[in-house]
Amino acid sequence: MIADVATLGYLEGPVLDPTWGSGTWWNIWRPDTLVAHDLYTLDGVDFRRLPHPDGLFNAVAFDPPYKLNGRSTEQVDRRYGVAGPFTRWQDRHALIRDGLTECARVLAPGGHLLLKCQDQVCSGRVRWQTDEFTSHAAALGLAKVDRLDFLKSPRPQAATRQVHARRNHSTLLIFLLTK
Repeated sequence: MIADVATLGYLEGPVLDPTWGSGTWWNIWRPDTLVAHDLYTLDGVDFRRLPHPDGLFNAVAFDPPYKLNGRSTEQVDRRYGVAGPFTRWQDRHALIRDGLTECARVLAPGGHLLLKCQDQVCSGRVRWQTDEFTSHAAALGLAKVDRLDFLKSPRPQAATRQVHARRNHSTLLIFLLTK
């Protein structure tokens, strides 16, 4: 995925990954200058309080804990960064908005911010993360310039009665800092 994004020119210059995790985004392609942080696995840096000056990076690749619900195990929750105190979807959305704000702060004007998220059914309603975070990004001076949807397999299975279409893809939103 990231290799394809790089060919589109969205990952040029110094790149920040504030949510490194296990580094799987960078297995196939990696920028020449990549700064990586992670609260749980690398250096204990919280993506809501980055130790960098304003406007330092040409690109930020932000893959926050966007999983809201579904069949879960402790291992899966830990992998998706939701095993901690952010158990309610509202708390996770606030966490992501705060992280998006901080990522925009360290992004250079004209730089690209990549945000991975997913529209999901949670508590009986569709939570339109792509819309919510696009609105928040716009308030920060970020313009959406691209969107890539990545199909997952296998198809998710409903544990209960289905009332909304299943979401079988995650989304990578790409923003440009215009201010």
